[in-house]
Amino acid sequence: MTDGTTPPAHDRVLDERGTVCPLPVIALARASADEPTARLLLLADDPAAEHDVPAWCGLRGRVLEWVGDAPDGAGRAYLVAPVP
Repeated sequence: MTDGTTPPAHDRVLDERGTVCPLPVIALARASADEPTARLLLLADDPAAEHDVPAWCGLRGRVLEWVGDAPDGAGRAYLVAPVP
């Protein structure tokens, strides 16, 4: 996992900015169930996401591949992928 400025390739964007815990990880859970092989880019501005997203990945068998600023600078971006 790196903290960079440009998100790696992804299949779908989940813009959960403006929502608070637990809604960002609920969105991840729904998208993962709908598209189990998708690389999901979650955009979130809730400070709890810094801890919630890695914990959710560990519990759900997903990999947090990348964390950085959202492409437009508003909030953070988390790239979540299936285990290879």
